[in-house]
Amino acid sequence: MTVRRRLVVVGMVLVAGCSQVSTPVEQPAPRPAPKPNGGPASAPTADPTRSLILYRPSAPTRYVLERRDSLTLDLPGGASQVQQSNRTAFLTVAVADAPGSYHAIIRLDSLRQDAGGPIAADSVLRAAGTMWTAALSSQGRLSGLKADRASGVADQVEAGLPGLFPVLPGTGLADAAQWTDTTERTLKADAFDVRERAVTSYQVQKRDGAVYTIGATTIFQRTGTGGQAAQPMEMSSAGSRQTLYHFSRDGGLVEAEGADSAEMTITVPAVGQSVPVHQRASWKAQKR
Repeated sequence: MTVRRRLVVVGMVLVAGCSQVSTPVEQPAPRPAPKPNGGPASAPTADPTRSLILYRPSAPTRYVLERRDSLTLDLPGGASQVQQSNRTAFLTVAVADAPGSYHAIIRLDSLRQDAGGPIAADSVLRAAGTMWTAALSSQGRLSGLKADRASGVADQVEAGLPGLFPVLPGTGLADAAQWTDTTERTLKADAFDVRERAVTSYQVQKRDGAVYTIGATTIFQRTGTGGQAAQPMEMSSAGSRQTLYHFSRDGGLVEAEGADSAEMTITVPAVGQSVPVHQRASWKAQKR
């Protein structure tokens, strides 16, 4: 296989995995949870955190999650390859009471992609109805996120689900101004198995009646491997994410929007060649 052909394979791999699938490190799997359409979840008795504005049980809430991804590969000889993916997911999210934590139950009601998108239309239709469950702390730490079926399309949607749960300070949101959260996890990013370390700085920007506006800046680094046994690849990446959340005093997300920017290098050890990749993404979640 020529060097040129090997590097084109890099682009083909990225087309197949133009998404990120998060799996927190060594987190326990959640117990079976009720379906979102089972009615409002009961709140814990005499919960002292209610006045502090943390997460709490909630009735099913519907969201629209729009995401746009773009990858630009700088190929040898000055050529470039651009890959784009635009999709809209319609979700139902509920938080149920559980001993020691809560259960988040997320259902993919339907999914749309722009004309000419990389996912086959029948695959998009089959993904509808996918259900995820996860443990959720009162601070918004989502762990053990697990789908009830295997689907590459659902994996792409799953990548954006943690964005619906900003991490709040342990003392609650009511009296907080700034806080920082650090995470280390494994995830699936652009067809690679990746180890990520991310540091997020949060700041309350505005308190407007029942809604808090929270700004977040995340700096992350990633390293990983991928490809096939006969064609292994390595990647390293560093980037940043800017997010703006609108969080209610009732303990739930009202609206959020964010943008990612990262620089990745993909290396094919067999030929000693590297491909720079410029990653850009934007997303928005709204109640519907």
